[in-house]
Amino acid sequence: MTTDRCIKCGGCEQSCPVVCIEGIQSFSGPRTLAVDGPRFSAEIDHLRDHIMKCTTCWKCEEVCPSRIDLPQAILEIRKLMFDPLKMLPGHRRIVENVDRFRMSIEPEGEAPPAPAGEKGEVMYFPGCISRERIPSIYRGTVSTLEKVGADFGVPKGWVCCGAPLEKLGDRDRMDSLVEDNLRTFDGFETIITSCPGCTTQLFNHYGVEPLHTIEYLYESVGLNRLSFRHAGDIKVAFHQPCHLSRTIGRHSMDYALALLQEVPGLEVLELENADMCCGGGGGVVAGYPDVALDLAKEKMSSFSDSGADLLLAPCPFCVLNLERVGNSSVKEFVTFLEALLE
Repeated sequence: MTTDRCIKCGGCEQSCPVVCIEGIQSFSGPRTLAVDGPRFSAEIDHLRDHIMKCTTCWKCEEVCPSRIDLPQAILEIRKLMFDPLKMLPGHRRIVENVDRFRMSIEPEGEAPPAPAGEKGEVMYFPGCISRERIPSIYRGTVSTLEKVGADFGVPKGWVCCGAPLEKLGDRDRMDSLVEDNLRTFDGFETIITSCPGCTTQLFNHYGVEPLHTIEYLYESVGLNRLSFRHAGDIKVAFHQPCHLSRTIGRHSMDYALALLQEVPGLEVLELENADMCCGGGGGVVAGYPDVALDLAKEKMSSFSDSGADLLLAPCPFCVLNLERVGNSSVKEFVTFLEALLE
């Protein structure tokens, strides 16, 4: 990957959410990490403290006039510097959980049952957070698929998609998870996920073309087959997850708003900086939880200013991090729709 096209405009630093929150002294920003650091030093280990604070939100790539894929360059550097002996405590837990449970997080209690068997036309890939931390997303998605009449199943023996390990630079473990999952994918025609990070990971590393649940509802089911009951005159604001709006595509944001407009009695209010990172990605919650929490507080402050009753977020990682602020007004997008779907 070439970073030679950098014109040093500073746009990536000005738009970086971590730079805005932490300051350039605490986080030196995408250009220094992805362009200048490797160029001026053969030893890249000096980047270690700063580079793991990147949330891989892809905002820097979006604003770069030279269209340099700075987040991917940062992930490649993380791969080069991966050292099990130098991991942050939170990152070490992720690796240990993968070794013990084949999940990025330790399971808590009984996982929700797979209600529709192991095969079907549509494969639902729940992801670690939906199954083990916020099972309401798992149950809400399954109920949605049942209500729209999907022939679906949850594959037996699926494991973490590997996205958290890619963020740490641990490609060997990531590849072993990919191999495990691919053995469970046979027989399905369509793959859908709740987590945009899983969707992106499956697309980039599995050779498949998965759909996020929002894409599935809009493209495969269609608005004319969805009927919602009255929402009760409530106001919602919509958080745009980075991996949904940038790596999957802006079309998914249009789909989400179109789905919300189908719900009677629902008013969608504008959220300032709706596409600003909430801090939930890149392994930052595990590595630097204070940084992730500060970003979540910024998002929840925008939500408070919006005047909305609920903040909808179509990403389990975003929901999990935003809930750390202590505001109970965060709801996962599809779970919210499912409660109104007839």
